[in-house]
Amino acid sequence: MTFFERYFAALDGPDPRSSLELVADDVEFAIEWASGEDRRSTQIVGGLAELRAFIDAGDMNDWAHHVLQAAQDGATAFALGETRYHSGERIGTFLAVAQLDADGRMRRYLVARTPAITFDAAADPARHQ
Repeated sequence: MTFFERYFAALDGPDPRSSLELVADDVEFAIEWASGEDRRSTQIVGGLAELRAFIDAGDMNDWAHHVLQAAQDGATAFALGETRYHSGERIGTFLAVAQLDADGRMRRYLVARTPAITFDAAADPARHQ
């Protein structure tokens, strides 16, 4: 499993706080979140305490993250995915990047999500090799 597959599996699982085991104490993050197809978005930034509060406040019922593609280059992990309702209906597309420390924990985290665009992962020939 890639870093983001592990992270989102924990975040979407029965104990979302367990995802923090993959996060370094000195984490800095920015979440760019668009809920509509207009140009409005919300930015959430902070450190470990703010990420914990974001997880605690999150409405994770009825939806989850689905990683379509993921890669790692040295200490940098990337993921392209979708948030989907449990029915399978797509909510939005996300792109996430993390800088990992020597223990493989997330030190820097940037993620953006929007419903305005989709990527057809099935059309990627590299995914079928």
